[in-house]
Amino acid sequence: MKKENAVFENLDGFLIVTTFLSLWFTIKVESGVEDMVAYFLILTFGILHGANDLKLIQAANSQAKKKYDFLKVASYYVLFILFCAALFYYLPIFALSAFVIFSGYHFGEQHWSSKLNQQTHIIKWFYTSYGLVVLFLLFVSHAAVVNSVIEDITGFVVPIKYYTYLLLFNGGLWGALYLFLSRYRKLYSNWVKEVFYLVIFLIVFKMASLLWAFAIYFILWHSLPSLVDQIRFLYGGVTKKNIFLYLKTSIIYWAISVIGLVLLYLFFGGQSDAFLPFFFSFLAAITFPHVLVMTKLNK
Repeated sequence: MKKENAVFENLDGFLIVTTFLSLWFTIKVESGVEDMVAYFLILTFGILHGANDLKLIQAANSQAKKKYDFLKVASYYVLFILFCAALFYYLPIFALSAFVIFSGYHFGEQHWSSKLNQQTHIIKWFYTSYGLVVLFLLFVSHAAVVNSVIEDITGFVVPIKYYTYLLLFNGGLWGALYLFLSRYRKLYSNWVKEVFYLVIFLIVFKMASLLWAFAIYFILWHSLPSLVDQIRFLYGGVTKKNIFLYLKTSIIYWAISVIGLVLLYLFFGGQSDAFLPFFFSFLAAITFPHVLVMTKLNK
């Protein structure tokens, strides 16, 4: 166990080194190759980190000594995903806006929950503002491509300057809440290191294609730390045996998700530009229930 802890105590160092390797990869290869690798990583590690939600619900209910009905919970989970997918068809602007906000909250919660000693409404705003800073750094870096994706999904064109306004607003809100939480000793963090991370994200986002930039953050800075947290919660530690157990319980849901996405890709004739809006819509549909599960888990 000591050896395991020593490895993951320096997870941030591993993420920084791997991020710069990803940046080197960006310089060396064409954007088409970047996108292929990005799809692969999102289809593996990205979807995998949300493929064990039912097991996490079961474990959380067991610890809380609540009754767990697998078929009932699974049915609600699938229905909720279908409901979210329907929102993208009938109310695309509302669904996409909700997806961005939920994703911002989820990214912030993953990054900051271990550094805070309680959960309050102010902290939820803190999570959301931080996650939205990351997302709008990405949007500002690829405003034209992001606009194209948004237009394909919603039929609405966002004025590019709005991305900058929203970045500045959320950056100011996050900074103010950081100072507030630090002042009252509710937050344990090094602000220099956190700003350094954001600078790294901006550099990567500027140099990589939209999909590759999203994959670098989503896989390295969100999915991998989340997988580590989930395995520790379910099995008490990150060992080869526990990783295998995690894969065993998540493989069916992961396989269904990947097969569905592959079929969609083939339906669009392998045209990544036409497929990209549906790809993000699919990710959004499975993100909503996952965010709720992880919020319950953190509580």
